[in-house]
Amino acid sequence: MIVVAYQTLEDRDNIDQIEAEGPYICRRHGSWLGLGYYLWDTKYEWSYEWGVNSYERNGKGFVIAECRLDLSKDCFDLVGSVQHQMDFLEIIQQMIISKRIKNEKEAIVPNLIQFMKTKGVFNFKSIRANDFHKDIVRLKFRNDKNEYMVLNQRVQICVITKKDVLLQPFRVIYPK
Repeated sequence: MIVVAYQTLEDRDNIDQIEAEGPYICRRHGSWLGLGYYLWDTKYEWSYEWGVNSYERNGKGFVIAECRLDLSKDCFDLVGSVQHQMDFLEIIQQMIISKRIKNEKEAIVPNLIQFMKTKGVFNFKSIRANDFHKDIVRLKFRNDKNEYMVLNQRVQICVITKKDVLLQPFRVIYPK
């Protein structure tokens, strides 16, 4: 699967450098999916909102760069692969058994991914995951049941290895 992806970066008046060297690795403490190059999947508005909340609110400008990513191989897809979701749930059970955590509520996503890496069961070049952002839409399947489909979940991609995943060009599209 080829997707259009967006990376939001601080505006340091270095667009030529960004386009030549980007995307840039995220070293932010508490990053959702561990160490990697973070990009928003398909929806430009998520990257813009991130820029407003992470940069503008702190008195800084931001730029948004666009590229395409090839997620057809070696992507740990927690959005589109039921098998990968089941594997992730199994890792939680392994962490409970090994007494690293007490229950599912103590499971923290980047810790689970790091656990998989240490156990040698994580050989992926990228990760794709979603969250329950404020703009999600829940559609019921039936009026009398509390069963529903969730749409418009933000999807973030963490590229661990750019080779074979990042498709050039990586170009700044905001500001125009």
